[in-house]
Amino acid sequence: MGRRLVTTEFALQIAHESEALSGRIGALTATPPLGVDDRVLRIGLTPSAALVCGLAVHDHWCGDDPQRSLQLHSADEGQLLASLAAGAIDFAIAPRPRGYPETDLACEPLYRLQSTVCARRGHPLAAAQALADLQPARWAIVGPGVRGPVDVLTEAFSVRGMEPPRVTVSCPDYPSMLHLVAHTDLLAVVPHPVLVSGPLQSQIVRLALRETLPLYDMWLFHADPLSADRARTAQHLLRSLRAVGAEAAAP
Repeated sequence: MGRRLVTTEFALQIAHESEALSGRIGALTATPPLGVDDRVLRIGLTPSAALVCGLAVHDHWCGDDPQRSLQLHSADEGQLLASLAAGAIDFAIAPRPRGYPETDLACEPLYRLQSTVCARRGHPLAAAQALADLQPARWAIVGPGVRGPVDVLTEAFSVRGMEPPRVTVSCPDYPSMLHLVAHTDLLAVVPHPVLVSGPLQSQIVRLALRETLPLYDMWLFHADPLSADRARTAQHLLRSLRAVGAEAAAP
């Protein structure tokens, strides 16, 4: 038999991290648009924050004012913070990456995320009570790869000395991921209960695991200092988004 080259897990990790670094460098070197319109609010959000907070941001900023408009951008937290530092967006709603360095950006806490593992109703592992029971499972995730600035799934396995989860499908957003979970044997981590709503709510169950997945908070990031107008906007956003986060997380 002839020899063939097989890509190692380490090589895949390096390729993914290089791609992510390239994207962040691009965001940092991007030239912010000239003459930014004060009637336009540019907010970057992670995919879960876009679903949890998008409506509240719209209602707060646009309201009944036909002259105002909103630009929502979605990316991982590393890219969002790089875009914010470059002035390409006004605010970012994202978790704070592990080991986040001190920067000129200010951040205000919004709400805490308690991630849970989800499966379709009737899944063979729906009654599992321990992460170890999920070792043979295949997973779906949102994002370009299993490793990222915040990855509760990998962290939950690694802190217990277990092999990393086997990711089969990478999805562009939570609705597409949850649709897959509802109709296949894929498992997934959902960071906020509001993401499982509508018709899918009756098709998906949250596993009652003994172990708690890593907790993390969602933050509102912005430049420091802010202009007077943007400071007022930040305070209004904080009140609105904290209320939304608390209401959606309530049992």
